[in-house]
Amino acid sequence: RIKMSTSPQPVTAPGNQCLADFQAGVTACLRSWSALRTAVENGWGGGTRESQVKAEELRRSIFDILDGKKCPPPNFDVYDLADNLAIYMEEEFSITLEDDSERQVAETIFKMYEECCNGNPTFARQMVSHADGVVAFNSQFPVQVQTTEHDDDDDDEDMADGTTSTPLTAALEQENPMLPTVPADYNDQPLFGTAVKKPTVSSAPVRQLGEVVPEQPVVDMDEDGFAPVKAKGRRRR
Repeated sequence: RIKMSTSPQPVTAPGNQCLADFQAGVTACLRSWSALRTAVENGWGGGTRESQVKAEELRRSIFDILDGKKCPPPNFDVYDLADNLAIYMEEEFSITLEDDSERQVAETIFKMYEECCNGNPTFARQMVSHADGVVAFNSQFPVQVQTTEHDDDDDDEDMADGTTSTPLTAALEQENPMLPTVPADYNDQPLFGTAVKKPTVSSAPVRQLGEVVPEQPVVDMDEDGFAPVKAKGRRRR
């Protein structure tokens, strides 16, 4: 379990780069969250596309709350985030978390935020660096969630006590002093699915409202369907 200080001290706001590193860490953390990934891949949010949109809205909400202006944010702590994550998963994806993973995700996000506010993006960059490996590891095991539509009190299990190391934290416990810089477009990429390519914008000047379209010259064609070529005059020396 990631250790969080019970009473974090106020720190200065992070710079633009540290805030970008934090947001990249949040992106990697949400991608590594088995419950969210399983819910999106199975379309539990009302379909595949709708589930992807709901995942993006969750990421945006976290960015809006932990925006780098104040650390810690006023009237919002790690327990509030954990509760909001659990409620969001239940209301938007109709699943009940049984592995206490929402608490671990909240602790990870708050730890990254606190350290990035102090100008130390190491933990956030570790999260990005190990995210792909964590996703691959989690895909080998079923996620412990229960859909609220088929809730059965007889199958309830005790929640984890938080002392067992999980793939999300185990990968981060390894020292990695040579961490690469987070790509500039990392936060612009979708959490799940493939990015939609933007249409290519023409470099031609935009036609103004009311502007008359110039007429194209008409080329006379011969009987064989070829345009006659005008002979050029000789150049004077």
